[in-house]
Amino acid sequence: MSLISSPASPKVGKRLAPHYLWLGVAAAALAPWALTWWFVPNHRVDWECLSNLEFDTQTPDGKLVQAYGTMTSRFNKDGSGTSRFLGRLRLGETLSVVHRVNEFNYVWLNSLIRVNTVTASRIASDDANDALVYRYVNHGFEPGHTDYFQAMRVGNAVAVGFNGLPRAYCAPVPATASSK
Repeated sequence: MSLISSPASPKVGKRLAPHYLWLGVAAAALAPWALTWWFVPNHRVDWECLSNLEFDTQTPDGKLVQAYGTMTSRFNKDGSGTSRFLGRLRLGETLSVVHRVNEFNYVWLNSLIRVNTVTASRIASDDANDALVYRYVNHGFEPGHTDYFQAMRVGNAVAVGFNGLPRAYCAPVPATASSK
């Protein structure tokens, strides 16, 4: 008696395990973001701003208020920054020294910059009333305060201000030999 072998049946392909399918979907979703992060350069730069300020106004009861001094700010690449104001605040005949520093976080919103104050401090010589500083010098020296500024391109620099009127000139921080 002879053994007759049956023709070989074609191999049926193995089914893909579900976890491999999910890995493929995750890779397809994340790959464009990873490639963008890898190939798109970060062109953000550090900015320094300097402004000599003088504000003259009146209180509701008619007293003259003068605030004047120098504001310096630094906007870092990582979205953080610091500001410092050194000046005077005169309310009627009373003259106070204002010397404040704050740390903030910022984000660009097209032509606007949103700045949120994280911390603020007085320097030793500051003897001004907080409420007067917030109202007549800069409300940004109050922790938690959020403000919006316009940013206008000026050559390779930026002017920051309100209502289309520049108030502070900001230039890129020069690269040093250690930061190249």
